[in-house]
Amino acid sequence: MEITTKVPGATNLLAALCRELRIAEYVNQMVPWDEKQCKVSPGTLVVALVINILVNHVPLYRLEAFYKNLDLPLLFDEDVSAEDLNDDALARALDKLSLIDKPRLIHTVACRGIAVEDMQVDFVHADTTSLSVQGVYDCYDSDDGEVKYLKITYGLSKDERPDLKQFKFGLCVNSDGFPILGDVHDGNKNDGVWNKEMLKQIEASFLNYESTVYVADSALVTTENIQQMLAKGIKFISLLPGRFSLATELREQAWAEDNWTYQGKLSAKKNAAEYWTQSIQTEFVGSICRFVVVRSSNLDKRKEKKLASQLKKEATELTKLVKKVNKEVFQCRPDAEARLAEILSSHKMLHGLTGQVIEESKVKRPPGRPPKDAVFETVTTYKLELEICEPTQEVLDHWRQKEATFVLVTNESREKLDDRSVLSQYKNQSRAEMCFRFLKQPLFVRGIFLKTPRRVEALGYVILLAVMVAAFLQRRIRKALQDQNATILAPGNRVLDRPTVTVILDMLQYISVVYLHHGTHTERYLPTNTSPEILKLLRLAGYDERIYLART
Repeated sequence: MEITTKVPGATNLLAALCRELRIAEYVNQMVPWDEKQCKVSPGTLVVALVINILVNHVPLYRLEAFYKNLDLPLLFDEDVSAEDLNDDALARALDKLSLIDKPRLIHTVACRGIAVEDMQVDFVHADTTSLSVQGVYDCYDSDDGEVKYLKITYGLSKDERPDLKQFKFGLCVNSDGFPILGDVHDGNKNDGVWNKEMLKQIEASFLNYESTVYVADSALVTTENIQQMLAKGIKFISLLPGRFSLATELREQAWAEDNWTYQGKLSAKKNAAEYWTQSIQTEFVGSICRFVVVRSSNLDKRKEKKLASQLKKEATELTKLVKKVNKEVFQCRPDAEARLAEILSSHKMLHGLTGQVIEESKVKRPPGRPPKDAVFETVTTYKLELEICEPTQEVLDHWRQKEATFVLVTNESREKLDDRSVLSQYKNQSRAEMCFRFLKQPLFVRGIFLKTPRRVEALGYVILLAVMVAAFLQRRIRKALQDQNATILAPGNRVLDRPTVTVILDMLQYISVVYLHHGTHTERYLPTNTSPEILKLLRLAGYDERIYLART
């Protein structure tokens, strides 16, 4: 008898989830392939990539070595050897994937996930992110010179790496953070244009866009997009950007009316912000829209930097003004007082400014030697003396309050969605952002080791499938913990009731299996010292240790 061990980590559970979402099945149905000429189906190769991305992302040429140490009969529904998962086979699978309607594949898998978990899709949260890459990519068709493939190019970098080329991901997720729609697009595509295209996908999807509310950031708010949504009855919530003068007008109106409704906190965190709202209806791009002016008790770091910059700029400008005004001379007091009144009335800065008129008398002596009994004329002139005052705490607090005020726009009625719900759903934009934070972790996407844009694009969609699997796992475990009113004990003695998928995968990486080989027969066992928390995680995910011990 021979005894060996392997450390599959989370791979068996991820393979089970991919099977539950029918990823391999849908890929095989949608891509063109010949069973007689393919030793391994494209669907299985895509699942192999998904598992690797979530566990230990490596270049395609190292995937074969990654799978040599795993129990392949338990991972895939067809007989596969590690040698079958070579870079040539994987590259051909990406080429096949590049030929299909890839957003439709994402949506098809999403429909399956929604059905399995009976998830709600009352709200979808849309956002984009960029992924920086290095290298030279030819996105043109050599025959006609037109752009045919993904355009990997310079654009507004959300990684703060304007020196690198990039491509972008777009996602629509439900309130649980599970992707409903997604795409991979050009690195310089404007988010407003992307939202316009995503609205078309919403219309063509299984979603009832008249009752499902589309939530997005301020990039959604263009005249064309708003008019399109209003005309088609698509419900939406977004942030009214400052480029519309209406945003300033509504903030000023809200502060003038001072009719705030206290909404309290939206989070149980100790330092969570408190909110006040006012609802105003007014015309916008030719129609009546509802605006929710929101006041927050917190000011983010960017606004504090803006305040510091504004104070510095004001001090410089006022110093120049004082220097200039001090040189001005007036022949009569009324002129000096009028000039002082003009300066003070036009002063709109945080710094205070005070001034007074100074009278100066000077004897005017004619040139030459005057006679002994000469009487000299006394000339009286007037000057201004200005003084710069540091901003008072009251002024600074008022500025902070106004800057912590923003305006949300929606076409949903107050009867169906009150102010607090509008604010809460906008704040839930973090659902999409959390997917992106997971996607862009260094251990998740270390690099795109491909040369052609079409393969990069296809791999981008595989990455989105991996994000879906991760979100599916996270949602299921959180829901199970909530239903059971339970917690898990994570590394560092952290007691969690809403673990992130990063924590979950980190805990599962230590699963090992002992193999007892009796000739042609092999028995599998989990070590007796396997952590009870790991076994608990498997059960919360809807499985148990049997997925590591036998083919299901």
